[in-house]
Amino acid sequence: MQQLRSNNTSWYLSLIPLNMAIGAITVISTLLILSLGGTVTEVGLMISSGVVATIIFSTLWGELSDRTGLRKRYLLLVFILLAPTFFLLSTASSVPQVVLYYTLLSVFTSGVASIAVMYTVGTCIGKNWQKEVATYNSISSLGTILGFAMNSLLALFLQLKWLFIISAALCLISAAMLWKIGRESYMTLERHAFHIRSLRDAERLFSPILHRLDLRHLRIPTSLKKFKPLQLLFLACFIQWTGVNFYGVGLTPLMGDLGLSNSAILAINTSIYAVWTLSFAKIAPSLKQDKKKLMNKAIYGRALLIVGWGILSLFVTRSFPYALIFFLPLILTSTFNLLYTILWLPIVTFTVSSAPEHSKGSSQGELLSVLALSNAFGSALGGLVMGSMGYAIGFFTAAIISVLAVPIISRIEMN
Repeated sequence: MQQLRSNNTSWYLSLIPLNMAIGAITVISTLLILSLGGTVTEVGLMISSGVVATIIFSTLWGELSDRTGLRKRYLLLVFILLAPTFFLLSTASSVPQVVLYYTLLSVFTSGVASIAVMYTVGTCIGKNWQKEVATYNSISSLGTILGFAMNSLLALFLQLKWLFIISAALCLISAAMLWKIGRESYMTLERHAFHIRSLRDAERLFSPILHRLDLRHLRIPTSLKKFKPLQLLFLACFIQWTGVNFYGVGLTPLMGDLGLSNSAILAINTSIYAVWTLSFAKIAPSLKQDKKKLMNKAIYGRALLIVGWGILSLFVTRSFPYALIFFLPLILTSTFNLLYTILWLPIVTFTVSSAPEHSKGSSQGELLSVLALSNAFGSALGGLVMGSMGYAIGFFTAAIISVLAVPIISRIEMN
């Protein structure tokens, strides 16, 4: 029995086709909106709507699996529900339909990480669970890279709707693999089945979500001097990622306006994720510079790259060699994600080291919630500004917003 408990990691294989399907969904959905005559404003609305759905329903999926302990069954349900939602996206013939179906898809994708991480922990009893979670993330990243590579090739020959249909098939393949090779996790905590028999039971189930959405319990300091170090860090992250998501909503539309094909845009994203994965594994951990200086340099570097995109947007109507139009975005985006890993690692390590022993996990959750909120806010605002004032003003504004995080980080005492 002990061997069975500590040897149930073959289910990781089911993550590869799943992440091949969901990893590129935002880029492909953006391309679909643009192909239907949509604007960058509507792209921002789609991304923001999906993020809001993710914030709400990731809590619900996690709560459901926590109360019952049935990790595999809920994960299997999510895998299966993704397939018809992808098919719906393949039938979308208007921008509002794309936004609606993308939001619905986000409802189900939000359950993947919130359940799968705990399923990983529950199926590796007797092993180092931190190492197993790292393995889970590595395999998920591999699936995302393979998905972008596959879609960049398929986009040369197929219409966008077929990419969604293939993604639906991949989700069903993942569901079949999980059903065949996965086993229900062994519960290390006492749980009981939770049944909804009344409105009171439903209220109890949704109470964690309602609590997170209730802002009345928050106490916001009136001066930066009253902020604690972690609060300062979270504020800096909110500002930095608001600027980054403000800029990010315009990337795919701008690359399309520069003349890049759908296949080329997806290929650039393949390289982005490959650089991101390599940097997390090799480059970022090897840097030993002072955390505060390292973070500020990364923020300034990212702002300069955003300005570079703003300058590039001024040449949309000019004719340039296709190779130049391909490699400039490739270099800008790859370098941007390299700096992301350099910035993100000190943020995570400082959050872990600064949080009280009993609150380290919740502090990580708060950090991710801050980033999700900045994604929703930044994407919506960036789409509105770029849609009404153009790419250049949008990117320059995003760069200014992002560097406002520097003076806040400079006030944080870091060891």
